[in-house]
Amino acid sequence: MEDGFKAIECNDGDVLDFGDNTYKIAKFRQAMDISFNSKLEDTLNEELNEELSRQGVEIKDSPNMNWFQEGINCEILALGSQSWKKGKVKINISVEFYIEEENVQITNSNNSEITEPESPLDDLRRMIHE
Repeated sequence: MEDGFKAIECNDGDVLDFGDNTYKIAKFRQAMDISFNSKLEDTLNEELNEELSRQGVEIKDSPNMNWFQEGINCEILALGSQSWKKGKVKINISVEFYIEEENVQITNSNNSEITEPESPLDDLRRMIHE
């Protein structure tokens, strides 16, 4: 992601705060999974196919066209390969968290700011040179 954000790994026990509501990552992921396995998925499949068509990408309609669960039958010709390979293309949706600020500042009892060193080895190098 652009704009200076940095993605971090989230554990199931981590908590997201959406103003008045907080949720553990595990509950949020479970709710997203269930949501995408419901009628929402049917709507997304239909809208995705319509948008692809508007962009000039026509996918042969099949009775159970499902980008998110079963995938769509297709073939791929990879660079360097001598033949087409049959398979499916499937869309996976991931939830990512991006940190807005990278600078970590700690204040001690004298209210002076201490910033994290550029490298954890900087402190060792200073001690060696002293």
